[in-house]
Amino acid sequence: MSNAFTNFRRLTLICLLAVAGILLGTARSPAHAQGTLIWALPAGASVLDPHVTCGWLSRGVTQQVFESFVQQDLSRLHDETPAPLVPRLAESWDISEDGRVYTFNLRSGVRFHDGTPFDAEAVKFNFDRFMDTEAPHFSELAQAYFMFAGGAADIESYRIVDAMTFEVTLKARNNEWIRSTLEDCPTLFFVSPAAIEEFGNDAIPLHPVGTGPFKFVEREEGVKIVLERNDDYWGRKAKLDQVIYRRLEEPATRLNALLAGEANLIQEPPWDEIEGLQEEGFVYSENRNPPWLWYLIFNFKNPTMQDVRVRKAINMAIDREGIVREITRNTATPAYGMLSRGTHAHDPDYQGLGYDPEGARQLLAEAGYPDGLEIDFDIPQYGYGELVEKWIQRDLKKVGITLNLNKMEWLAYLDKWNAGMPEELEMNEIGWGQQIPGWLGLIARCDRHPWDGSNVGWYCNPKADEFFKKALQAGDEAESAALYAQANDVVMGEDVAFAPLYHYYNPLVLHPSVKGFVNSTANWWDLSTVWIEE
Repeated sequence: MSNAFTNFRRLTLICLLAVAGILLGTARSPAHAQGTLIWALPAGASVLDPHVTCGWLSRGVTQQVFESFVQQDLSRLHDETPAPLVPRLAESWDISEDGRVYTFNLRSGVRFHDGTPFDAEAVKFNFDRFMDTEAPHFSELAQAYFMFAGGAADIESYRIVDAMTFEVTLKARNNEWIRSTLEDCPTLFFVSPAAIEEFGNDAIPLHPVGTGPFKFVEREEGVKIVLERNDDYWGRKAKLDQVIYRRLEEPATRLNALLAGEANLIQEPPWDEIEGLQEEGFVYSENRNPPWLWYLIFNFKNPTMQDVRVRKAINMAIDREGIVREITRNTATPAYGMLSRGTHAHDPDYQGLGYDPEGARQLLAEAGYPDGLEIDFDIPQYGYGELVEKWIQRDLKKVGITLNLNKMEWLAYLDKWNAGMPEELEMNEIGWGQQIPGWLGLIARCDRHPWDGSNVGWYCNPKADEFFKKALQAGDEAESAALYAQANDVVMGEDVAFAPLYHYYNPLVLHPSVKGFVNSTANWWDLSTVWIEE
């Protein structure tokens, strides 16, 4: 950014903050808290039906509107990672000694936003939607999502025990099952049966009705999503009057919206502006333990990428420490393994393939590319431009690899990404991760190729699969972590199936009027704790 622009920004800042205080600050204390939180998103949120959607941006919205049996406690920071589970629509739950039968004791007195009751019949209605092909409201798409990543494949049966008790029986022990249903692709949130019957499976994303602390108001596609406080909420009521999510893909646009008082929280702030924004009175927030891993995926259907020497060379050509230092401005830490931060199995001391451009050139020569090669790389537009991708392009060029960047709009990119890479494409990328280490199996197991999972590079090694299977049935977290470490040694140490780049800290910048915000260890947030103060 030019000095002239910076000076102009600083000269006008006092006026802008004054205006922003009028626009955004409408309360003096939490006791009388109200106001509107305007959140600037770096890309578009997907559909607002939790049973048929993927992605953190949509999950950040549905988190406010819907609830599950249990949820992560995101209302405060915890010493342990991931965040502990707390009761939500189930007051309590029991797990049988063999780890297969889950009995949920449902909370009484809860109503959906449309006034209809939440009970065991409503729970069964939701399960039938993705499990029972004979149900009138069965959704083939919802079933595909839940079989893909949401825990449905693990379910043997489910039943109503009584009006306020529901039971789920798994095919085998899975120590991560309940957490797996709370992730972003899809989520076992409960949707109003009356709303599904009224609007149908196709239209329910335009009329999302849950039980959460906020209610859906409207969506202007590509522009904004509006929520309002649910004054009839069964639990601790939200403090904000409204939450407005605005889609502002360009970093400069989000920055200007913050400065002009048109947004009071921006996601993916321009990294080189964070220090200056703090000096000017804005609040910087990060969390160093969310399960956010940015990584490259190699296509095992592509002849060039089938050579492990090429995959190793790419890993060794990338200066991850340089990316973190010069591009993300230390809002991340370099990644060398594929066990994402924010899970019990993450090993911060794992040593993978480090920066070694000379070694990369030698490997490429051994692989038959002494004069280099050209590869295609699909990338998304996700709120901060292709700064990291161009760094990688430069690094690879130094060792003889010409990298063609194919940039796509975010939601269009996701559609192509989820289908798996075509043979002619060498690699793509994603920023993802979950609070369960079993996520690595979702992207690496042999039975998780699209559309049965997110192994979009078509990797397969039965030896790694055996470690994944044992880890899910392990007796405790220490045993589980050791088994995941062995799986990671196969996936990365032997096969080099990916090129992990960095673990991200979820940086956000807030207007100083935003109070009570907790930057959680998940990749979404509990906004019921937030208020706006003058």
